[in-house]
Amino acid sequence: MKINSTETVIGDLEMRERRVKADIVRDTSGDTENAPQKVRNKLQTSKELHRRLAVIDEEIIRVFNSERGEPEILYDTALHLLQAGGKHVRSLITALSCEAVGGTFEEALPYAVATEFVQTASLIHDDVIDDDDKRRGVESTHKKFGSRMAILAGDLLVARAVKLVSQHATPELLDIVATTGVKMCEGEALDILMYIVEPGLLTKESYFEVVRRKTVSFMRGAARAGATIGKATEEQIEILNSYGEQMGYAFQLRDDILDVIASETSTGKTALSDLKGNKTNYVLIHALSESSEDEVNKCTELLKEGKTDFALELIRRSGAVEHASALAQEYAEKAKDAIRNKGLLNEDLLFVLADHAGERDF
Repeated sequence: MKINSTETVIGDLEMRERRVKADIVRDTSGDTENAPQKVRNKLQTSKELHRRLAVIDEEIIRVFNSERGEPEILYDTALHLLQAGGKHVRSLITALSCEAVGGTFEEALPYAVATEFVQTASLIHDDVIDDDDKRRGVESTHKKFGSRMAILAGDLLVARAVKLVSQHATPELLDIVATTGVKMCEGEALDILMYIVEPGLLTKESYFEVVRRKTVSFMRGAARAGATIGKATEEQIEILNSYGEQMGYAFQLRDDILDVIASETSTGKTALSDLKGNKTNYVLIHALSESSEDEVNKCTELLKEGKTDFALELIRRSGAVEHASALAQEYAEKAKDAIRNKGLLNEDLLFVLADHAGERDF
């Protein structure tokens, strides 16, 4: 079954509006005079963000379908996950970074689409590696079309991204996009190499090294590309680089939390995929750091066998989810601090995106 991207956007907007109202009630409990205006302002900002998300969703499908070739099954395979929508945080960072320094959303749109092509390709390949069943609320690409066609479809999306960028980019922008892709691949490889073999490999230091390459580099690259498109100054590029970096940590930590606490229905992907696949997950790593050596060894052996109950017990007992949640929100606040009062033209939109990265439920 295909999920309509517009319905996904509207559903997320309604959920976000309810959260915004609740946040404002807490923030303005002693400020009744200004509360209604703050509610309206924050809701309007949230709607503006989701309007851009809807445009990106539509443009992804339009651009992909504008150049379909043969065999048809290859293009159907590549389109499968694109049609399922997505969070689009990286492409939003590109577009918002461009707007922040005086560029336009339209100027950034081709790069935002290219970012989603690359991101979707990486998810298709990830699901092949991890043999996950679901992604974005639909059957994973390799389960529906087979691993060989899924790998080729991912390759096609990367090629389409390169072609799209080359039609608009300067050598500097091409270098940013290529370097980001290299770092992301390095991070994914490190993640594979850190599958649980020995308990000592799973440390917070090694975790953040993987995240720095895999997720943070992509977020930084998205911000830098957007700022460059908008003809930012070096100072503005560094400000937005810092924003993207902190967003990367917030986003990945929240992703790890959702892997542990959320159902397949709420996240749209295979539940407990990190634990079942023995992949790096901050929640698990924190729980192990709070456990005895015997417990760590027992947990490691059980996870190798695909058994997650004991790991979940350690996570519950150690308060790892609460710890990771606080850390994710801390990074989201750091992202906001990086751009606060720096003269960016859409600070409010960047703030809302940072809040979303640190507290999202999907």
